[in-house]
Order: sequence, then C-alpha cells, then structure tokens
Amino acid sequence: MDYQRKQSAGLLDHQAERNVREQLKNVQRLLQPVSVKNPFATYLQLPEAIFKPRRTMLLLLLFTETITFYHQYQRELQTDTTTGEQYVETTIEDIEVAFSLLETTLLKKSDELNDACRSFFEKLKAWLRQNDSETFYSKEVRPVFRLSPSSLARYLYELERMGYIKIARGSRYKGFEYKVQSWDDLETLTNDAHEMMENILVEIRKVNHSVPGVAQSPDGLHNVQKTSKKTAVSQQQ
Repeated sequence: MDYQRKQSAGLLDHQAERNVREQLKNVQRLLQPVSVKNPFATYLQLPEAIFKPRRTMLLLLLFTETITFYHQYQRELQTDTTTGEQYVETTIEDIEVAFSLLETTLLKKSDELNDACRSFFEKLKAWLRQNDSETFYSKEVRPVFRLSPSSLARYLYELERMGYIKIARGSRYKGFEYKVQSWDDLETLTNDAHEMMENILVEIRKVNHSVPGVAQSPDGLHNVQKTSKKTAVSQQQ
C-alpha cells in the first residue's frame, strides 16, 4: 500500500526502476551454463521442529546453489577429470547468505501455527502486556483487532488445541475467560533456529578446504578432481 500511495503521489523514480531491471537482465545475459557442486551439502541439517523437512531441505539446497551460480565470476572454475564437466563450488559465504535470506522462511516452517494465527497470537500477547493482564475474554479482543466472530473463534480454538492458551473459567453462555500459557514460544523457536544455523556453520568451517574434491567413477573408485587453470568463468565471444 505504501508503494501505491507513493505511485499516486508521483514520488516514485520510474527511471531508476527501469535501470535496475535492465541491470538484472544484463547480469543474467552474462551468466554461463556451468554446474554447481556443494561440497558442504552433507553437513546441512534442519531443526527437528521443521515440518516437511524433505521439501524444506530441497529448498535450502537449491537456493544455495542459485546463490553460487549467480556468483560464478567470483568462484574458481574447476574441471571433473572423469567427465570433463566444468563446475563451480559453493563456499561457506554462499551458505551464510542462504541462511540469512531464508531465515524467515525456515522459522515459519518450524512454527506449528499458520501465519494468520501466529500474527493474531503475537498481537494478543502484546496487547495483554500493554494492559498488564494474563487473561482475556473473546468479546474484549474482537473489537480491538477488528476480527469477525468466525475468525476469532478459529484462532482461539487453534491456540487452545495447541496449548498456547487455556480456558480459566466461564461458560459457553456467559463467555469464557482465556489465559495465555506460552509467552515466549516464538523467541524460543527463533533462538533454536539461530543456534542450529550457527552450529552448522561452525562444523562447516572445521572442514579442511585443502582436501581435493573427488568424483566417483562407474567402477566405484573415487578419482581426485583437478582444478582448471582458469580462475574465473569467462564470457564467450
């Protein structure tokens, strides 16, 4: 909405936007169709709290490879002696960037609450802290957050079912008074995710980068890969 308001007020620099689009197109034209190999892929782990870990791991791996691919001119071009394939390798910096950019995504995939319910719960806790209270009635919070009765009932049911709130007292006729059971669950989830990422990066940094890469041949033996004499991907004329 902020963009729409600025556009209506004539505050946007459309020429700058066109320049950025053209720059991105030019960058993509310079990219070469080289393969990407991630020697640290076996060290990547996901927090146990993440739902659908296979899909999330695939997202993390492909995103990391994409970052490496876009940095191919800053990477050393290497050659597989078995296949003759040229490729660039993922670096620790690429993984750090991937974790940084996917931090919110990984956190949401670790949260058992959906986005709408999580947003309501965080606003509810902030409102209760502001009013120095631990309990609330649904009739009190509905006008504050401008929610329909069905949406509020759905959020409260989900939060109660997951154990984030509980019914303190009341009845279905007079209304229920709810009490928040978990105040810092999001902070705990965030800290656990950060700790997991840091531990992964620490383990990766311990890897001896001087060990040459290997490629498995059809007979099951591993052949040492050699580094190409080229130090960067060059644009073909």
